[in-house]
Amino acid sequence: MGHEIIAEDLKVLVFRSNIDKPAKRERIRDILLSDNQIYQVDVDLEDIDYVLRVECHPGYPRSRIQERLLENGFSCSDLR
Repeated sequence: MGHEIIAEDLKVLVFRSNIDKPAKRERIRDILLSDNQIYQVDVDLEDIDYVLRVECHPGYPRSRIQERLLENGFSCSDLR
């Protein structure tokens, strides 16, 4: 977990996802950014793994991102 923390107040979580369209990317951004411990969300739609990159508070649990995606009809898995 320590390699995810890039600053005292920031860590980056990276996932493989099924977010494959711009509208889906915008929807998941809105959902995740509604949490004040998540600072930035991006999805690389050109990557075969549709890489989801989340910048968040160092104490934010990886599993919570996965839960929030599942609750909203998306899936993701660890990409390290």
